[in-house]
Order: sequence, then structure tokens, then C-alpha cells
Amino acid sequence: MLLGLVAVAAPSRAQVPPGPGPWFAGVRGGFIVTDQDLHNAGTGWQAHIGRSFGENHALELEFTADELDFGIDYGLKHRAIGINYLNFNRVPLWDPYFLVGIGAIEYDAPPGVAERTGTSAVVNIAIGGMWELVIPQRVMLRADFRARYEIDDNEQPGQNGWGDGVFTIGIVIPFGQ
Repeated sequence: MLLGLVAVAAPSRAQVPPGPGPWFAGVRGGFIVTDQDLHNAGTGWQAHIGRSFGENHALELEFTADELDFGIDYGLKHRAIGINYLNFNRVPLWDPYFLVGIGAIEYDAPPGVAERTGTSAVVNIAIGGMWELVIPQRVMLRADFRARYEIDDNEQPGQNGWGDGVFTIGIVIPFGQ
């Protein structure tokens, strides 16, 4: 009888995915390179909360804020909200991932330009990875490099062309059971 109980309990434990808990939250900061200049054009911050589905998949809600100054205190500000899908490749020592996301981005430009404010759709495509800082997977280091493309082409610096490159690094805290 004891052997039968162990056999019944084993499959339920096998369905619990390895890796971080089903929920996670984090913050990241980094720099932005626009398509008009291959130098650091400004800084950005991201906060996210997400949920893992199985071993290799996750969805996250992400909030972003940045300011592009182009080295001349230009003052173009963005705020965005988006939904990202992450596909992980779980390997020893780190968890590389591919990210694709969609959302809405709002901008505020400095005085003296034709269009001062606006909102448009945004698409993100990224590669990144997570590493354990506190074992076992209590705090993770996360870094990613993404291409951010805004659909609005309004001739505003940092708003048109082939999009922006965004590099961020920060922490992720898994939680929940």
C-alpha cells in the first residue's frame, strides 16, 4: 500500500517545473542607443512582474521609463507599458531567453519641436539571460539587449527609423509556489 501511495504522489511532483517559482518581479536599468547615433543616447528603467508557465515559458507585464538626451540635454521622455513573452532555454549556470513583446509607448518632447506629445504602439524583440545571485534561485541577475521599434514615424529624434537598442541589467526575485 505504501508503494502505491508513493507511485501516485511521484507524478504530481514531477510536474512542478524546475527553476524559479511561478511568479517573479524585478527592476532593471540601462542605456539606450538610437538608430541616429551609435552612442549612449540616454538612460532607461524597467519594472516587471510575471508568471512562468511550465519550465520554458513566461509572460510578464513591463513598465518602462526613459529619457533620451543625446549628450546635449535634449530631454525626450518615454513611458511605456507592454506584455512580453519569454522563451527560456534552461541550462546549468544560467537561463538564456528570447523575448518578444508588444505595448504602448508615450513620449514628451522638449519645447521647440512640432509634435510635443504622442502615443504609439511599440514592439520589443530581445535576447537575454538570468543568473543565480542567491542560491537556490532566491535572487536572480537579469540582463537583456533588445530592439525597440515604435510604430509612429513622426520625424521626432529618437522616434523614427529602425528603432532603438536598449541594454538593461537588474535583479529578479521569484516568489510564490
